[in-house]
Amino acid sequence: MNFIMQMSLRNLVRQKRRSILLGTAIAFGTMILIVANSFSRGISDVLFNKVMSFVSGHVSVGFSEKGRFQQQIFRDGERMIKLVRDNVPELNTLEEAIGIMARVVGNGKADNAIMVGVDLGAEASPEELKLVEENFKVIEGKFEDIGRTDVENPVLLSNIKADFINVKIGDRLKVRFTDINNQRQSARLTVTGIFKPANVFMQMPMFMEMKTLKKMAGYGPHDISQLYLKLKDPKKNAIPVADRIHGLMTPRAAVIAGEAGAGGRRCGVSVLGFNTDSASLSALPRAVSVVSGDSACALGKGGIFATRELADALGIRAGDTCAVTWRLKLDPGEMTAGFVVNAVVEAGAGAPALYVNEKDFYESYYHHWPLSTAKDSGVFTPAAGSPLAALAAGEWVLLRRSKTTKEFQEQYKRIAKQKFKGVAVDVRSMYESASAILNLEAALNIITLAAVMVLFFIILIGVVNTLRMTIRERTREIGTVRAIGMQKADVRNSFLMETGFLSLFAALAGTAAAFLVMAGLSALKIPTEDNPLSMLLVNGHLHFVPAAASIIGHILLIMAITVGTAWFPARRAANLMAAAALRHYE
Repeated sequence: MNFIMQMSLRNLVRQKRRSILLGTAIAFGTMILIVANSFSRGISDVLFNKVMSFVSGHVSVGFSEKGRFQQQIFRDGERMIKLVRDNVPELNTLEEAIGIMARVVGNGKADNAIMVGVDLGAEASPEELKLVEENFKVIEGKFEDIGRTDVENPVLLSNIKADFINVKIGDRLKVRFTDINNQRQSARLTVTGIFKPANVFMQMPMFMEMKTLKKMAGYGPHDISQLYLKLKDPKKNAIPVADRIHGLMTPRAAVIAGEAGAGGRRCGVSVLGFNTDSASLSALPRAVSVVSGDSACALGKGGIFATRELADALGIRAGDTCAVTWRLKLDPGEMTAGFVVNAVVEAGAGAPALYVNEKDFYESYYHHWPLSTAKDSGVFTPAAGSPLAALAAGEWVLLRRSKTTKEFQEQYKRIAKQKFKGVAVDVRSMYESASAILNLEAALNIITLAAVMVLFFIILIGVVNTLRMTIRERTREIGTVRAIGMQKADVRNSFLMETGFLSLFAALAGTAAAFLVMAGLSALKIPTEDNPLSMLLVNGHLHFVPAAASIIGHILLIMAITVGTAWFPARRAANLMAAAALRHYE
């Protein structure tokens, strides 16, 4: 085998011109493949570690109240934050995200903008601080000035936005927007900073301190908007963490445990909601039987019905008002609400309970969160598997895990169409939040591979023709080595080794050339202002991420293709009869 290897290397060196021409073509194809693949990996790296972590976190948890995607709010924020912190050891940082569309009016000019909340007190890693510096090149004022308390609603905006609406540092703006309670509001802002946007996508946002913006938008002290999680090793952990959080978000039955009163009588009661979609309302008459009262009204979209046990304890009947008092979880004191009973039913529960349509129930439940919940002992909820348990309103509705951005959008369209009354909770990883963007790497790789394969097809035609010419020129040589005892397999292997060495050396040369080209392209400074592709750059430079495993795979693929192509000419050479080869003459 060593002899055959030496002979293959010697023959490769003997035919310098042919080897250089063919090797150059293979090296060029290798260089294109590695550069393009490293560039697509660089885009993916920027999207993962720069754009996606900033725009939506590596994992996001969204809360949409009343089926409105823009109405992002959850009233018991501490509970959700604790759930995430206690169950995600991969967590780097957890931050709240809020963005509100607004119409901003400056000095004689108006424009659309997004008011974005920034928590100045949040912990940040050195990498995140560097990312903030790259995205917010403050040219007037300071970023920290949005936390000033001596001016009214301080704001930081881009120089392009400031020029368009004709404002400067110290000027007042007026904004009109819809708050979290779906009411139109207006407010005045004070310009305390102007920054130069890193890309066109950063021109629209105006940045305010989180507490200031939440107060303007109508958020309470315990309310949160979306949660963005930034993880260690996001490529590895994003999907598993999103799946884990989704599993932990399975809702319990929503229940208000308190004391009911009517006509001087009092007793403990569980107030539960029932779903009012068409399927639930159709199934409701099969879950309960009306003892007295208006069944059509009680089992409809605005219905309220009491169990027979509650009616007997309080002496109430259809048309009476049942006052329910319960202790609050998020605020000190108690809350009392009155519910007009439409009917008394036999529910087979054996406990005093009041069932309220989901619209009226959630109004009381979310805005006056009860201290006692379904997990507490002594609190009645319908037995698991019972008809009423299937119809009972949950603490929220957990949306299924979306696989793509389009699927996620379709889910919210369906919820909006159904006019859902509660909170829809959605858990997404960065793969689903921007699947269309993240598919860019795969698309680039496919396009690159297809283009390079076309190039290699042309090169392989050259390989075949070269080997055919080589065999023709070396026919007498083949006859000589066959005559002195070289086996057919050895002749074939010598040609295959020759081709393999040529492709290996050429691929290695192409790899070296690829790194030189990437170094040269990375050194070029590209203007980022008004450049939509600037989001794919790092400090104004192209970003390449070569991977050793990928490069080795490409080299092996190229060698396999070239050696495979050489198989048939090499076999033809091996099958030459020694006597016929020796008689060959050109």
